[in-house]
Formats: sequence, structure tokens, C-alpha cells
Amino acid sequence: MKNNFIFLLVISFLILSSCGYQPIYSTKNLNFTIGNIEKENTSLNNKFEKKINALKNKKIDKKIDIKIKADRKVTIKSKDSKGNVLVFELEINLKFSSPNLDNESEKSLSEKITYNNSDDKFKLKQYENELEEIIITKIVEDLINYLSNLE
Repeated sequence: MKNNFIFLLVISFLILSSCGYQPIYSTKNLNFTIGNIEKENTSLNNKFEKKINALKNKKIDKKIDIKIKADRKVTIKSKDSKGNVLVFELEINLKFSSPNLDNESEKSLSEKITYNNSDDKFKLKQYENELEEIIITKIVEDLINYLSNLE
């Protein structure tokens, strides 16, 4: 019994230690880092800034300064026959520009997600916040991908 447990433990360790997990957008793979982030002081812009700052790498000399402006819109997608809301759509847009890059034009990234209404408004708000975090992460990934393709 003890030998089986030790064997199982060793096999589990070998399998789990050789998974080779690496984050796709780690700072090791980027040839630039985000410098200053110019933004208005809104909660959505602050969330974007926090996600972007997590990817900063102080060892890289090439810094890209960006200016961001984010907005959030919740729209009603469908109602029942009584006029009660059944489905919402959450859309988050991020407009950004960079004075460091040759094409200083403003670029926009957007993501949408639909979700069902809930009778429990507290749980609905928590769910909206979770969806917002997912969308922000996706948009930041798209932003980093866009900036890395410009180089």
C-alpha cells in the first residue's frame, strides 16, 4: 500500500512538473514595454491601466507611451411579452493612441458579450463585473498583440 502511494506520488510529480505552462503574453516575449499611460480618472480606465501595468517589464529599454479612453455600454437585447428584460449585451470599447509610434492615429478595440437577466440584482451585478474583467483582459491581450505586430 505504501509503495503504491509513493509510486503514484512520483508519477504525479513528474507529469505535473513537465507541463511546460507559459503565459502567452508574458513580459519575456515582448520587445517593448508600456511606458506612461495617459487617461481620465474613471474606474474603467483604472482597470485597464492595472491590467496593462501588470505586463510592464523594467528591463526593456523600448517604451511605448499610450493614451487610453475606455467606455462601457449595457444594452437590452430582448424582452418578454410583459416587457421584462431577458437578455443584456455588455460592450466595452478602448480607444488608444501612442505618440511614440509613426502612425499616431487613434485605434479602437471593442468586445461584446451577451448574458441573461437575473431576478437577484446583486448576483447580476457581480456577474457583470466578472464579465467586464474577462472583456478587459481580452482587450488588453488584443492591444499587446497589436502593438507587438507594429514593431
